[in-house]
Amino acid sequence: MSLLTLPAAVSAQPYQSFIDHPVRVCDAAAGSDTPPDFEQSLCETTLFYQADPQDRLIWIIFEFEAEPTLVEGDQPLGLFLSAKASSEVFLNGVALGKNGKPGASPLSEDAGDMDAVFFVPEDTLKADTNRLVMRMSSMNGGITLNSPMHNISLAPYRDPRKPGPATWFALVTFGLFVAAFVFFGVSSLRGSDKEGSALIAAISLTAALQLAAEATRDILPYPYPLHDLRLSLILTFAICLGLSAAAYVLLRLFQPFAKRRLLALAGLLAVMLLISVLQPGFDLKTGLVFIAASVVGAIGGVIADLGGNRNGRWIALASLALAASIYWLGGLFLDTVLYLIVAVCVLWLFFSRARAGNLLAEPADIQVLPKRIEISNNGRIEFVDCNDVVRFSGAGDYVEVFLKSGRSALHSATLSALESELSDGFIRVHRSHIVNAELVKSLTRESAGTGELQMSDGSVVPISRRNLASVKAALKSN
Repeated sequence: MSLLTLPAAVSAQPYQSFIDHPVRVCDAAAGSDTPPDFEQSLCETTLFYQADPQDRLIWIIFEFEAEPTLVEGDQPLGLFLSAKASSEVFLNGVALGKNGKPGASPLSEDAGDMDAVFFVPEDTLKADTNRLVMRMSSMNGGITLNSPMHNISLAPYRDPRKPGPATWFALVTFGLFVAAFVFFGVSSLRGSDKEGSALIAAISLTAALQLAAEATRDILPYPYPLHDLRLSLILTFAICLGLSAAAYVLLRLFQPFAKRRLLALAGLLAVMLLISVLQPGFDLKTGLVFIAASVVGAIGGVIADLGGNRNGRWIALASLALAASIYWLGGLFLDTVLYLIVAVCVLWLFFSRARAGNLLAEPADIQVLPKRIEISNNGRIEFVDCNDVVRFSGAGDYVEVFLKSGRSALHSATLSALESELSDGFIRVHRSHIVNAELVKSLTRESAGTGELQMSDGSVVPISRRNLASVKAALKSN
C-alpha cells in the first residue's frame, strides 16, 4: 500500500525537474566569486546530470520557463538539489543559499550534504524565462562516480528528511528482516535444520543491513564525502546477500555435497569481486552481483533437474526470471523490488515453519533429533552429529553407524531403541536398517515387491515389502 500511495502523493504536488535540462558548464577561476562569460569557447554545453564537479570548481547556468502551477500556486517553493558536491545557488540574480561552501581545493571547500533544499523567496520565480546559476565543487570525494548529479527540481518547500510512505515502507520491512534474523538465528542453534536456518538468518541480516544503508539517505542528512562509504556498504551487503541466497538454494539442491557447494560459492564470490573492480557505476555493480547469484541458482537448478530432482526445474526457472527482472527493472529493482522479494520469501519460510509445528514448540521439543550420538571405534568413544549419519544397520545388540565421511563405527544400543530417539528425518526401511531421508538419492522397486535405496555415499539399502509404501510416502514428505 505504501508503494501504491507514493506515486499518487508525488503526482498530486506541482513539480518540475531539470535533471535532463541542457546547461552551460564553465571552470571557475581560482579566487573569484564572479560568474564567468558562459559564451566563451572553454565552456561546454551538456545535460545537467552529465555535469561533473568532481575535483573541479565549476559554474553552471541554464534558463527555463517555470510550470504555471508553480508560479501561480500559493505554497512556498524550494529548489531541491541532490548531488555529490558543495553548491551555491542563484535564481534570477537572487542568492538562494549555500550547501557547504564550494572551493578550488579540499582545504578551501566545506563539504555540503548529499541532499539539500534551497528556499525560493516569493516573487523570485517568474512566469516567463528564469535564469538559474550555480557554483559547485566536489574536492573531498574518494571515489569518482559516473554521475554525481542525482536530482534538481522545483517543488513546494518541505523538509527532505520528513518521513514519507517510502520511508515507512523501509522501516516496516527492516523490522521484518530483523525479526526473521532473530527467529532463524535461534532456530539455527536449537533446531534440526541448522545450516538452512543459519543461511536464512544470514539472508535476513544482510537484507536488513543493505536496506538500512539504502534508507539512510532518506532519514539522516550526511555530507557528500560519506556517500562513497554508503555506496561501498550497499555493494558489500549485496555481495553477502547474493552469496547467502545462492548458498541456501545450493543447500536445498545438493545437501550431501558440501565441498562442491563451497567450490561453487567460491567461484561466485570471485566473479562478484571481479564485477566490483571492473564494472563502472555502483548501481551496475550491484545489479550484476545479483544477476551472478541468480545465474548460479539457475545452473544449480538445471543440474539438479538432470539428476532427477524435480524441484531443480522450478528453481532454475525462478532464478532466470529473477535475473531478467534485475536486468529490465534496474534501479527500481535495487531500490524496492529486491526487498519485496526477500520479504515475501522470508514470510513464506516463516509461515512454513509455523505450519510444520516448529514455531511455538517448547525448546525441549524443537530438537527431537539428538544433537550427538555416541559411537565406539577401536575402543575409542566419539560423539558425532546425527546429521552426519547416512544410515544405521543392526548388528545384534549393537548398531553399525555409517557416516558421510565414509567411516563406520558401533553404537551400543539396539536398532529399535535407537529408532525411538530419532526424528522423522530418519526412516526405518527394513528390520535391520534405518536411513537418513535427506541423503537418499533414489528408490528402485523390485519385481518381487521389495525395493532398494541408493544412498549418497554409494551404498544400497534393501526395503522390505511391508515397508515399501510407507517409505515411499515418507520420502515424498521429506
